[in-house]
This record gives sequence, structure tokens and C-alpha cells, in this order.
Amino acid sequence: MGIILTLIMPILFYAFTLWLGSYLLARNSQKMAVRLTGWGLLAYAIALGTQVIFDQFFLITLLLPALLWIGAALHLLPEESPTRPILIRIWLVASIPLAILTQLNPWFAAFIVLALVLCAGMIAKLAITAHFKNTFALLAVIALFVTLSAGLLILPLHWIPLSWGMTLLGFDLLFLGATIIAWDAFDEGESIRAHLVHSFVSNLYYAGALAFITALFTDNLSLLLLLLTFGILTQTFSDPIQSLLDSLTLPRRLNNERQTLRQTADALPLLSTLETDSVDKEQFTRLTRRALSHLGDLPKLATNPLVNLPVITGTNPLDRAHALKSLLVQSIQKLKPQSDAKFGTTDEWRYYNAVHFPYVLGLKPYTRRADYDSLDNASRAALDWFQTSVPERTLHNWQNTAARMIAEDIRKAG
Repeated sequence: MGIILTLIMPILFYAFTLWLGSYLLARNSQKMAVRLTGWGLLAYAIALGTQVIFDQFFLITLLLPALLWIGAALHLLPEESPTRPILIRIWLVASIPLAILTQLNPWFAAFIVLALVLCAGMIAKLAITAHFKNTFALLAVIALFVTLSAGLLILPLHWIPLSWGMTLLGFDLLFLGATIIAWDAFDEGESIRAHLVHSFVSNLYYAGALAFITALFTDNLSLLLLLLTFGILTQTFSDPIQSLLDSLTLPRRLNNERQTLRQTADALPLLSTLETDSVDKEQFTRLTRRALSHLGDLPKLATNPLVNLPVITGTNPLDRAHALKSLLVQSIQKLKPQSDAKFGTTDEWRYYNAVHFPYVLGLKPYTRRADYDSLDNASRAALDWFQTSVPERTLHNWQNTAARMIAEDIRKAG
């Protein structure tokens, strides 16, 4: 146990980083910026783990957090930005070759540092124009610190001891992860504090107990980190693990119902106490947009503050989620032109098509795995029309406009 006590701070740092990265991924967010930040924290945890076990760092483990954060920063750019898909494509193509070249010559890491500087600048620009001005301003400052600490680590300058550089990068990444969590929760209309504290305490109890018992009987650092990792991952991803076990042991219908109830119960701490009467028009529209995107996900819908609308009734969260879904579907139907047809391609149909087929029917126009055999004639025609005549950015703009119209309608109803 003596060896473990001398490394207690690196082990605790490893555990906290692993938990925070896992928590970001377990949120199952649709935002790639959130996912990539989570993977970046896990990559940093791996770097810490290798340092504890082997008493040395590997350059590739130091590069991964920086490369993943570049991708996360690019995905923070507005979807309507014409440069966004180009920059993301460049990042996807260049990351692996650049990582390989840096292994051969460490000075190639200067390109990674330069990319980090540019990303910090782009986020700072967002802080001037975006809705989340204060959040993006904070992200820009943190991104600058990540750039400095990453540069001190991956460039062969040797200005500070490696252990100091790792500590600086670790704190920067932890602040980055916490800020991304807060931004994602606010954008989704969720209250994050109770859920975050619950996850931390449950991991502290479960993984901490495993680590303490192991430390009492052995000085094997590899075994200690293995059990600590097992405890954190199984606790953080307990819902997917339980879903897998249920799918192997329960009938499909019972499994689906149990999964919905379990996910709703887990998501309840995220329910915001925000009063819908107190929000402005822009925020109400944003909450409506989020509710539309979660129309097929009742647990997510149950955490939307719109379930607090006076018109929404129900004795439990699932009832209120169903009531909100019905209200949204009714409002979507009001966008449909006065026609017996189920689908049309004229201008008067575009807002209805933009929300009815993707959200109500769950049609995914731009995926290559569409099952034509399971679709009716109207859905097949709509899918062909989206793929041949409607660019993805145009659909996104139509959905934003439709969300504003639906928000106005349900606000009057509420």
C-alpha cells in the first residue's frame, strides 16, 4: 500500500478525469462537440494511466486530447456556416497523418498547436455573435490555456518539467469538460447540478470502495487501476449495460417498456424547474426546437421544461411527456396545407414536410440505410424529394422556421 499512497494524487486525477469523460459520453448527446470532448478526456485519462503504471508518457497519448479538442471546437461552429463542413473534413483527413508524422518528427506538432490557436480564435469570434456569448467567451479562454499547455507538452521545447505540463493540461481539460457540460445542459433546457452530483457520488462510492479494498491487500498498480476503471465505467454506463442484459433475458416488448421507464427515471434529475412563463420568445423557440428533435425519445422529452406548461397534464413524468408529444404533433398538423394528399412539394408544404417526416415519422433523409420496404408511398416520395431536391442546410433552416411557428402556437395554447 506504500507505493499506492505515494501515487495517490495521480490516481485520483486519473479517476476524476475518467469519470468526467465517461459522463459526457453517457449523456448520449447528439452534439459531436460533446462527444469529442468526452473522448478527449478519456484520452487524457489513458495518458495518466500509462504514466502511473509505466512511469513514462507516450507522445501519441498526449496528441489525442489536442486532436479531439480541435474536432470538438470545429463542431461548435454554427451549422449554417459554409466553412464548417470544409474544416471538419480537413480535420478528419489530416488528423491521423499528422499524428503519424509527429511520431517521426516532434516538430510537426507545431501544426497541431497552430490549429488549436485558430480554434481558440474561432470560438472567441463566436462569443461576439452567438446566443451563448458568456459560455463561448469562457470556452475561448479555456481553449487558449489548452493550447498553451498542449504546446508545452507536445513540442520538444523542454521549458517546464513534463509532470507540470501534464498537470496544467489536465486542469485545462477538466475545466473544458465542465464548461461543455454546462453549455450542453443549458442548450437542452436541462438542470445539470443534481444529475452531475448524483453521478459523482455514486461513482465515488462504488469505484472508491473497489479501489480501497484492493489497496488494502496489494500494491499492484495495474490491478488497482483496472478495478477503478471497471467501477467507474460500469457505474457511469449502467443504463446501457442494463439494457444489454435485459435484451438477452426479457421479451422485446417488456424490455422496451422497462428501458423507457429506467431511462426516464435516470433523466428526472435533469428536469429543469424553469417556468415557461418567464422565458423570452427566443428561448421558448429554442426549447421547442429541442422538444421536436426529441419527439421520438420520451425520456429526453420528459426533461424538457415545456412539460411545465399549464396545458400539459399528467400524474407522472411519462404522462406529461406523452401529453407534450401530442401537443407538438397537433401543432405540426396545423402546418399541413388544406389537402387530402399526404405529401406535396410546393412551397406551402415545406415547413410541414421539414418536421413531420423527420420528427413525427422518424425519417432520416440523409442516411444511406433507409429501409424503403418499411415505408409507405408518401414517405418514400418524401425521402426521394429530400435526397434529390433539399440540401441538408436548407432542411435545417426550414426546421428552425417551423419551430418558431410551432412555438408561437403552443405558447398561445399554454
